Amino acid sequence: MHTSFSRPLYRLFLLAFLLVVSVWPAHAQYGAIDRHARQAPDSLSRDLPGLAAYLSEGAQNETEKARAVYTWMSGYLQYDHQAERKGQRINQNLRDILDRRRGLCMDYALLYQAICRYAGLQCEKVDGYAAPRLAEGRQVPEKADHAWNAVWADGRWHLLDVTWGEVQDESHLTYSTSYFFTPPEVFILTHLPEQPMWQLLPCPVSVEAFAQSHTMLYRQVTQQDTCWSAMDSIAATLSLPPAARRLALARQSYAFNTTSYTKKQWAAALFDQAVAFDEQTEGLPYPDSANTIVRLRQQAIENAETALDLSEPQTWQRELYAQLLLNQAIGRYQLPDGHPLSADAEATVDILETAKAQLLLLPPEGYFRGYALQQCNRLLEQLSGGN
Repeated sequence: MHTSFSRPLYRLFLLAFLLVVSVWPAHAQYGAIDRHARQAPDSLSRDLPGLAAYLSEGAQNETEKARAVYTWMSGYLQYDHQAERKGQRINQNLRDILDRRRGLCMDYALLYQAICRYAGLQCEKVDGYAAPRLAEGRQVPEKADHAWNAVWADGRWHLLDVTWGEVQDESHLTYSTSYFFTPPEVFILTHLPEQPMWQLLPCPVSVEAFAQSHTMLYRQVTQQDTCWSAMDSIAATLSLPPAARRLALARQSYAFNTTSYTKKQWAAALFDQAVAFDEQTEGLPYPDSANTIVRLRQQAIENAETALDLSEPQTWQRELYAQLLLNQAIGRYQLPDGHPLSADAEATVDILETAKAQLLLLPPEGYFRGYALQQCNRLLEQLSGGN
């Protein structure tokens, strides 16, 4: 007897089979650790170090530790439909999440990360775009609309989504048991991270490719060649200081999905890094460290200028840029005679003129504007008189 399937129907059947196969062993593999996690005393729910210690007790390896946290959270938290309807996050911190026992995807991801870290696991929150539908033409929104986790366990990174392991609707129920340590080639069917490195694929999927149906996308990712090392990119990014890491992540997000929102986020990260550069000058002896101070302030100024080119700044950001310029000019002016930078009065005047132009763009009633303009004008007069 010969049976034929239409090609699209066959692909859907194959995908469903692969999803089931990928998660079927979990029930047997994690049975003991799941039971242990579900028996966690309720009194530990407000003692995260104690809870992490309890959940780790029955674990034979890092994977089982991660599973214990996943299982405990799936039973403890409920999705916050009230907050979703209001379009705002009600919880302000981890204590709120634990007390209310409800949360949005960000709450799930933040709490999972916190417990994992108490358990000695390296865990990151991943922001991105969720698309559970099977149809083609899925639209990726302007900004990330979902959050999940990546955890380092037993020698490599793994992906999981605690939120989708709990939410009780038809599309989530279809995949609910598959969102712990889901193979990257399956996870990408419904989760597109802001930074391509968190796809954990040998070659990242584009925003356009993500708009395909699940079956078409699965075929693409399982047939692609290796074109980069996600592991190297993750290691390099996570090794950066906090402000530099935020900047790297924002830059990656903008390059991957160029929207007005990701542009604003990149601009905000540039200003954060500018603040970090400026803070590094505090406490440095002057004029012995003048060259270092000037260099750090110049890096801060360049970051702020790039941000201004990307997005209309907020008032505090324009104030910061003007203050950086003013500090740079004052520092150059105060250098002792004979220092190479002290002789370049023209460059110092240019810096002051730029600062003054920025200050004039600020609301006239602002205290900072009036005070800084006085400083600018006074120094410009002194430099003019010296010439």
